[in-house]
Amino acid sequence: MDGSDIHMDSVADLQRTVQRKLGRCLLRLQQYERLLKAMVAHSELAGPPEQLQALRDEKVACAHKKTMGTLMGMLTEGYLTPPRPESEETSADSGDRFWISFRFQMEMSSEQYEETKAALKELVDLRNELVHHFLQRFDLWESSGCEAADRYLDESYETIDGHYLTLHGWAKAMDEARTSMASFMETQAFKDAFLNGIWVDGSVDWPGSGITACLREAETRLAQNGWTALDAAIAWVARTYPEQTPKRYGCGSWRHVIHESKQFEIRKQSQPENGRTVVWYRRHQ
Repeated sequence: MDGSDIHMDSVADLQRTVQRKLGRCLLRLQQYERLLKAMVAHSELAGPPEQLQALRDEKVACAHKKTMGTLMGMLTEGYLTPPRPESEETSADSGDRFWISFRFQMEMSSEQYEETKAALKELVDLRNELVHHFLQRFDLWESSGCEAADRYLDESYETIDGHYLTLHGWAKAMDEARTSMASFMETQAFKDAFLNGIWVDGSVDWPGSGITACLREAETRLAQNGWTALDAAIAWVARTYPEQTPKRYGCGSWRHVIHESKQFEIRKQSQPENGRTVVWYRRHQ
């Protein structure tokens, strides 16, 4: 075996090492992209309750079609966020529709946010370098080129792995938040807020409250010439929704509920035959 053969065998060994390390980098990048797609797809969701699963499936399918650079932009514009002004509104206008909306975010200082954006851009650039320009950068038919590629790939893997571990930490935090949210959704406090508009601090969202909805439903069933007898509505609610009581909403009576809700008008009518006063109500015109 002459010197050229020894040289070729040496280069072949170096090439196999480079191939193995390049594959290791690309596999780690694919792991990163899969986790990134999952985070982007599940970081927020909004829509009518009956459409949430379809909307989630659509977001997952959409994320799988995005490039790594686009996904990074979605991550930094959605999940990662610098400090927001307290007055900033993030809710969407859903009109009169019943709407569910949630968003998971990780807030960081403005300086850390900009540093993170820059680091993620560098990772995208590194990915593109490995996928599209690696052979242009290194002459893998020479020992010196293989050795330089070997060092570059070791450094690259360390960078990629560090980013993966960071992303994995963010994904774990998101998953823990989702678990906490799911646990809270099983509590009576959530059911009171979601179904009845009774917030944790005891305040009531009267337009969206359960007891207001009951009065509206009673009105559609019992109204006479546009007005509903309050006593008839009370009796109907007691039969149909016995759990909906004024006390549950911090009120001493049904008239107190109507006054606090500010959703209805009241009219009193005295009955000549017995002098009894009948209270009627209707939605504000």
